[in-house]
Amino acid sequence: MSDGKFRDTTGRQQHRARQSLSEATVFEVLSNGRRRYVFHYLKQEGRQVYLRELAEHVAAWENDKPIEQLTSAEAKRVKTALHQHHLPMMDSNGFVEYDSMRETVTLDNSVADLEVYLDVVPGIDIPWSRYYLGLSVVGVLALGCALVDTGPFAWVSGLSAATFIAVVVLVSALVHTYLNHTRLRLGGTGQPPEVSER
Repeated sequence: MSDGKFRDTTGRQQHRARQSLSEATVFEVLSNGRRRYVFHYLKQEGRQVYLRELAEHVAAWENDKPIEQLTSAEAKRVKTALHQHHLPMMDSNGFVEYDSMRETVTLDNSVADLEVYLDVVPGIDIPWSRYYLGLSVVGVLALGCALVDTGPFAWVSGLSAATFIAVVVLVSALVHTYLNHTRLRLGGTGQPPEVSER
């Protein structure tokens, strides 16, 4: 973070190159919604942004409204919090490069390739892990019934049951992969996963 004094950027870059982000650091930084929004926006943009632009997007996502409908108080509240707390914390942990004098923010190269997925489960939905567990249990029961000629699958051959189960798992995996890369990934297209699922 810039404090208005001359910075040894070469020494800072060498320190960052040696510093690797631990899993605990990643979880700590991204444990806060605002910081996840910052990461999402910077990853999406892939360029240096001004604090005002960043604050407007974060405030819009937090208040679930378009930027044009934000009040100046809503935008200022977020800008102040980002400037005083969140961006310095992200900068000191190697997530962003924040120049407080110029009020510019860039995603640090050390996290540019970091892929973060959120399993956002709204309302009556179930997490993917439980979906696959349930699908596996149903598949094993159906295959077992088909192999021993009992239950509702007695008329189905074991090969037909196994083929059907494999197709269902394949389709589920394709849908899951598509959703991960479009809606559940920080830095993906559109709004952050938390906002999209409200």
